[in-house]
Amino acid sequence: MPDLSAFIPEIHRDISSGYVETLIQARREELFTGLMRLHCPSGENLVFTFLEGVQQKLYRCLENTVDVIPRQLWFDTFNRSSMSAGFLPLPVEAMRFTRVAYEASVVRVETSTLAPGELIDSARKWAAGPEPGLVHMQNAAVNKFCLIAGHATPVIEELSFGAGGVRFAINDASFSQTLPRADYHVTRYVGNCEDEAWRQYELRLTFTALFRMLMSRFNELAGRALTGRLCERLSIWAAEHGWNVAITSNGIVNRQYFESLESAVGFYVDLIRCFQSEAMPALGARMVDGISHDVLIRLDPYRRELLNRHIFSQPGVGHVTGAR
Repeated sequence: MPDLSAFIPEIHRDISSGYVETLIQARREELFTGLMRLHCPSGENLVFTFLEGVQQKLYRCLENTVDVIPRQLWFDTFNRSSMSAGFLPLPVEAMRFTRVAYEASVVRVETSTLAPGELIDSARKWAAGPEPGLVHMQNAAVNKFCLIAGHATPVIEELSFGAGGVRFAINDASFSQTLPRADYHVTRYVGNCEDEAWRQYELRLTFTALFRMLMSRFNELAGRALTGRLCERLSIWAAEHGWNVAITSNGIVNRQYFESLESAVGFYVDLIRCFQSEAMPALGARMVDGISHDVLIRLDPYRRELLNRHIFSQPGVGHVTGAR
């Protein structure tokens, strides 16, 4: 995958490892969320990711490879005599984007120069196809990265770099129609949908759709007042466990940064269990089970299998056998 930190300007030049530690401490104190790039004379970039001042990952970025550095090796990795440093503040949504960009494996790389009409056709094909990918589109006016998960996923997330900084946006497969009319140099980093980083990304989008449908169906059966009470109980549960999410009658607003697929699955499973437990007094156990079944059969087979594999096969949740 590409090194997104290559677009971070150098603020501090020819600094020592001791000064790097001072900069890191400053980011902790200001609760910084974003990327810190350390550029080494050898040409490699070291990229720290921060979430509210806490260092999450350290990546070593070379020309064609990105490696995750184990935490116990961090100090040895940036213990250099001379480096330069720069910072890029990002929202948590963009931090999740960068995690996929840095950690997803690449099956192949496709490069091309596309006219506007060709780019529109290609974007539609990529969005409908079975392979996920990170697409970099660039010309004199545009420098944009897009995560396109494939399998007709309706959401496409974007990071755009420009003179005013970086901008995160959510779009759909029609995004290419709004781009300036010019030729684009396009690089597509094709991945494997079974890769953990892509699987976590897809699961987040799919679970968001699932939970929106669950809340909508509960509202239809129980009414507005009980739905409001359910949202309140689920929100209290989430806050007590430290999750950065909001529960409304429209579903879940998920701003949580999960470090792994396992931690993400754990949260989704616990939220479904909590939903079922809190919904049962209003509807009964049989009706609550029926809601999950009704919602799952409305999803396409790919997303049903994804949810069944990671969530509804877990103890206390229940595999929906009629929805495969």
